[in-house]
Amino acid sequence: MKTRTIIIALMLTVFAGSAAFGQSKLGHISGDFGFNGMYYIPDSIIGAKEVKEKVRANTWLNLNYTNGGFTAGVRYEFYSFPLIDFEDIGYKGQGLTNYFLDYRNDFIQVTAGTFYEQFGNGFTLRAYEDRQLGIDNSLLGARIRVTPYKGITLKGVWGIERKNFDFEYTKRHDYVRGLDGEISFGDMIKKIGDAGVSFSIGGSFVSKYEKSENDMYINYIDFFSEMPVSAILPADKIPENIATWAARLNFGYKGFRLDGEFAHKINDPNNTNNYIYKNGNAFLLTASYSMKGFGVEASFIRSDNMDFRSQRNISASTPLLGINYIPAVNRQYTYALLGNYTYASQPNGQIGVQAQVNYKIPKNTKVGGKYGIDITVNYARFHDVEQVLVSDAVAHQTVKGTEGYTSRFFKFGDNLLYQDVGIDFSHRFNNKKWKLDLAYNFITYNLTILQGHPSPMFKGHNVMGKVSYKINNKHALKLEIDHLYAKEDDGSWLYGLLEYSIAPNWFISVADQWNYGNDDKAHRTHYYNIAAAYVIKTTRIALNFGKTKEGILCIGGVCRSVPASYGVGLSVTTSF
Repeated sequence: MKTRTIIIALMLTVFAGSAAFGQSKLGHISGDFGFNGMYYIPDSIIGAKEVKEKVRANTWLNLNYTNGGFTAGVRYEFYSFPLIDFEDIGYKGQGLTNYFLDYRNDFIQVTAGTFYEQFGNGFTLRAYEDRQLGIDNSLLGARIRVTPYKGITLKGVWGIERKNFDFEYTKRHDYVRGLDGEISFGDMIKKIGDAGVSFSIGGSFVSKYEKSENDMYINYIDFFSEMPVSAILPADKIPENIATWAARLNFGYKGFRLDGEFAHKINDPNNTNNYIYKNGNAFLLTASYSMKGFGVEASFIRSDNMDFRSQRNISASTPLLGINYIPAVNRQYTYALLGNYTYASQPNGQIGVQAQVNYKIPKNTKVGGKYGIDITVNYARFHDVEQVLVSDAVAHQTVKGTEGYTSRFFKFGDNLLYQDVGIDFSHRFNNKKWKLDLAYNFITYNLTILQGHPSPMFKGHNVMGKVSYKINNKHALKLEIDHLYAKEDDGSWLYGLLEYSIAPNWFISVADQWNYGNDDKAHRTHYYNIAAAYVIKTTRIALNFGKTKEGILCIGGVCRSVPASYGVGLSVTTSF
């Protein structure tokens, strides 16, 4: 691609010139390097398959050059033999995947090349990277950001989304363009800011274009003859321009805060919604109040037919080419045994609430002791949305090519997706050398809808206990034990972790997940892991050996499948 070649040539010239004349005259070079490799060992019990290339690795290098308001950057990725979970999602290849030129001052920022951007909560646009999930939805194109007056921000973008290691951008027939604006009255009007009020409004408009070249074939049952019938939806009836817009508001005063955003998307028949012509929408409202020793937060979210992709034929099972983002508002846990039952945000159909109360029993009291006790109570519940099929869908016994269904906005659907009732305690004692964390969660999880595994509704009781002991200023010890009691899916689990750290360099841990409650005695497996890490300045080297259970990996409500694995892993990261 000509533009790509020009940008890379300019950056290489800048880097070469900086090296030749010295960074003190021409600016500063920084970057980071990462290597994450593994030697795979087959294990039929856990389902770890034998792979052709036993040694695999994900490797990347970022280089950035900065001089005043000017920045140039380039990233090289080598994923020709990636970790197996990345290969499963098609993240395989090598090349220059990120390259950009950027200039900014107090008034304007201009970017050419690849870039990341988000409008509001992401309802209309979120171009981002999550290396752990194997997501890189960067845009190759141009961005401009203008601040014409204090408190006013305007942004415009145009670009083509990255599709893993497919660099044939000139052969693509899809692109994204968008506008975003925000006014912060607290920044604009001094009296509002001085009064402790934060108040802003914003809006965005994003449109994607994808050329419609092929007719779509629809198979359905004729209502009168009850015979199978085939029909053709002509290419000129498939919309090429899909628009979405959103409006948002943020208000805060002292300990109170209110945040809300509403988005609307016009009809967008695609693979994730079974090619229906229904409009989509999303709404998020969060209110919170906090004061010393007490805080409360509640959220409501609804999204319906809001999966938004650069290409209409992409499957819902992958986040590939996702333009927008519907956040997960439920509480995110780091407990090991709940990892496989993490709620994944459902852009095409979810409605739910999340509420959380934080309270600190005061210190220097009989109950709170010298340091007080932190208590958190949490409740979350999510359903699918109501779906009443339109007459055409009923008559043809298929929603394809129709408006699909109607849905009352605040009506909860019949299917419970996820529910979490939880409480946890945290307490320090003995001059803060000891810390005790206790937690209990009751999780209800719809395996059939959320993971595609036809199963009874999962109901699990998870108890977690963690003790941390600070031996001295350098040495610390941590012990964690979790127990998940369940009858569904794989049954009950027991988890243990022992970690020893020598600050600031060494971290050593031994962990084990034991599926002792599996109905199949042959699969009552121990998933052990032994790990050690050494940190020196900005470099971290980690080595681990063990087994990983087949399941899902979720970050911020975005999830992907993870295959079972067994082997030795080595990771190295450094920045300079």
